[in-house]
Amino acid sequence: MKLRTGTAVILLIVLVVFAVGLGAYRGWSQERTRVEETYAGLENMLHTRVEAAYNLLAVAGRHLDQADEEVKAAARRVEADRDILEGAAALRRKAAANEALTEDTKQLLSGLSGMASVKAYGNDQWYVDSYLPQMMEQSEEKTARANYNTAAAEFNKKLNSTFSGMIARVLGIRPAEVFAD
Repeated sequence: MKLRTGTAVILLIVLVVFAVGLGAYRGWSQERTRVEETYAGLENMLHTRVEAAYNLLAVAGRHLDQADEEVKAAARRVEADRDILEGAAALRRKAAANEALTEDTKQLLSGLSGMASVKAYGNDQWYVDSYLPQMMEQSEEKTARANYNTAAAEFNKKLNSTFSGMIARVLGIRPAEVFAD
């Protein structure tokens, strides 16, 4: 009789541990999925910034043969930043490229704005002085306010500070990658 009671207690403990582990894993998996769903908004804004960089480089390309080395270097940096944002880089690398794109775009636009060839081409002057700076500024602001980073930071904080989060980490749930600090 004692053997059956002992076996039943052990079986009950195993079932409770299994249920707690399964519940923690499922719950944190769902939370992680919700965080990943917010990434779509950030991805859309990054796509807008990539498109703006393509437009800027198209305008710049018409004038680079008359540009000085500083303007050409800024165009190369914008192109490199754009390629990182468009590629499959880690989020931290994309965040750094996103920040760099802001500065590199400002430098390129500033260099293009003073060029005689840009001034002679009315549409390009409008793009350089008005449209592209506004497009880059708006997409930068929206990217900075993206919900993804907030959701990822909250998820990571909860995952690292709760008992069920500890269980979930042991079972393979990883923290969410953040876009920027």
